[in-house]
Parts: sequence; C-alpha cells; structure tokens
Amino acid sequence: MRRKLLYYCQSLVGMGHLTSSLRIARALLDQGHDVDFIQGGLDVRNGIEHPNYRNLKLPTLLHDSDTGGIVDADGGTEIGELWQARAAAMAAFIRPPYDALVIEFFPFGRRRFRREIYALFDAVRAASGAIPIFCNVREVLIPADDRTEQRIVAMVNQDIHTIFVRGDPDVVRLDETFARIDAIRDKVVYTGYVAPEPPAAFPPRQRKILVSQGGGELGREMLSSAIRTAPLLPEYRFLIAAASRTTPEGLAGLRAEVRSDNVEIVPFLPDFQRHLLESALSISLGGDNTLMDVITTRTRSLAYPSQGDSEQGFRIDKLAAVGFVHPIGPADLEPECLRSKIEHVLATPYPQRPIAADGARVTAERIGAILDRAGQG
Repeated sequence: MRRKLLYYCQSLVGMGHLTSSLRIARALLDQGHDVDFIQGGLDVRNGIEHPNYRNLKLPTLLHDSDTGGIVDADGGTEIGELWQARAAAMAAFIRPPYDALVIEFFPFGRRRFRREIYALFDAVRAASGAIPIFCNVREVLIPADDRTEQRIVAMVNQDIHTIFVRGDPDVVRLDETFARIDAIRDKVVYTGYVAPEPPAAFPPRQRKILVSQGGGELGREMLSSAIRTAPLLPEYRFLIAAASRTTPEGLAGLRAEVRSDNVEIVPFLPDFQRHLLESALSISLGGDNTLMDVITTRTRSLAYPSQGDSEQGFRIDKLAAVGFVHPIGPADLEPECLRSKIEHVLATPYPQRPIAADGARVTAERIGAILDRAGQG
C-alpha cells in the first residue's frame, strides 16, 4: 500500500544530517511511498527527482560557532521574521493527511527548533489523526547533563513512536553517549549506517592520496600538512579537495604553499566516491558523509577529527578499534610524522569483518512494516 510521509530535516553546520535523510527518503520512495520533504540549513547538492517527491527549502538558519546561537545565514533579516517566514512556508507546503511523520535528530538535538517542530506536529496531527512520529538519530551523541537527558526522555515518551539509530551496535551503541537509554530502550531500533550504495566494481588503486576538507570550513591545517608532506612521498599524487565554500582567495593561498609537482588542488569534488575508489588512501576530517564513503569503497583512511567535536572523535575512535579508520591529531601534522602515518596505514591490511551499512533500506522497511501493522489493527 502506498503511504504518504512528511519528513523534516534541519541541518546546522555540515551536510551529514541532510545527506542521511535524503538517502532514507530515497529508500522510502523506492519502496512505493510518497514523501514530502522539508529541509533547513545549507544545501549545496541536488535533491531527489521523483514524481512522488515534494521538497520545501526553508529560509536558512544556522548555528553560530562564536555565540552558540541561531543566526541568519545571509545576515540581512531579523531572526523573528525568518521564524515567521518558515512557519508560513511550512503551512503552505504540507498537504495532509499523512500516514507518518519522520523527524531528523529531534529531540536528541535541534531542541532550539522545538517551537517550530511542535507546531508542525500539531498541524499534521490535527489533519491526520494520531499518526506515528519516527526519529532518525546518529549513533553517537554529544553527552548532555542529566536534566537535559530527562527532558529528552520525556519528549520521546510523549511523541516518538520509534527511534531509528544510524549505526552498527557491534561498533558503538547509543548507550555509550546517552545515559538514560533504559528509559527509552524499547523504542530503539539499530538500522546500520546510512551509507551510499556500494560500488558495482572496485578498480585497481592508483598511487593517489585523496585529502578532503568536506563541506565545512574547518581543517585548513590538515590540507597544509598534506601539501608539505607531498615532497616526502614523490611516488604518490596528492589530490587536495578543499571545502565547498572555499573562496578563490583561499584556493590561491593553498596553491601558494605547494612545493612539489605531485600536488593538485581542486574545489569540492562532486564525484567524490569515484576518486576514493581510485585512491590508495583517504585523509579527511572524518565527517559522517566521508566516513560512510570511505567504508563503502573500502578505502584505507586517516581521519583528523575537529579538535572541538567530541562526537566526531568518539566515532572515529570506535571505528578505529575495528580497523576501518586510523585517527591522527595535531601532533601528527608535522610532515615527517604524517609521512610515517601514511606509510603505516598503506602497509596495514584492510579489515575483512562486515559492518552494517544498509541503514536507509532497513529504515524504510521498518517504517513500512509498522504502518502495515497499524493498518491491520
């Protein structure tokens, strides 16, 4: 039976939440459902082209790393006006009745959008009845104090039917970063990581090292380190992929650092997975999207997590414990140290153990099964 679902995803910094949500939305469409998709935050890629898919891009609000607040991305509109514009856009977009609502990350995150999200809950339920609300959440959270966790538990028990955890419980469990897991454990379902489709074929690896900054603005020191290390490994070609928002001046500054002819510097790579498949090694910040691409393509990897991001570093350490990535820190960015790390990883066999990474399909199937049971009841 074809179902109609509403999906809400608000990103604040990078593209990981949006990328995972779009993969799940695609899986829902592939299984015969209709999807109305509401997104907020940055959008630097094409969405989904499908006759049963509708998309609303909200006026952009982002996280300000300096103040910790929510800001207008363009800096030209009063925040109150943006909230009103977003509410009006959602009211005009939704076409109930819906069979279910899928929410990305809330209430484990995005609680500063609580008023907007609950207004959406109320509007959809008023027209659709007591439909289930599903939450998609990553497997690692930034730890919160006990009072905050209590509030999260209360919101989950009040509103959320099922929590779909993007992760492999044999690698890391939500328990490790959410202390009150027992209060909501009966709602938790692990789906596996929401990774891209595995490649149809694995071509021979080239003597290429892919160094990628991802979609954010952090990690310039990692790119500079790779550029300075390249002369020590002349047999390898270093492809340096700067962030999607790197300015022409930023690219020129990186190119001015080059001291060897085995370095190429390019803007953000749209065909990232192909380059990974060709590369002997990936060096990255270890963001969600990159790690999933690295694992899917079975590419040896060094990851330099953001030094202020405990969630990212924790995930990298867990994946490192089972051999899928090798962490590096600021002390490893000296050229001689980085060369040693690169040579070590290139000589280390890639792990043969499986990892659950079909989370989009599993999530869509679980949602379909829950709705089927509800229909039969």
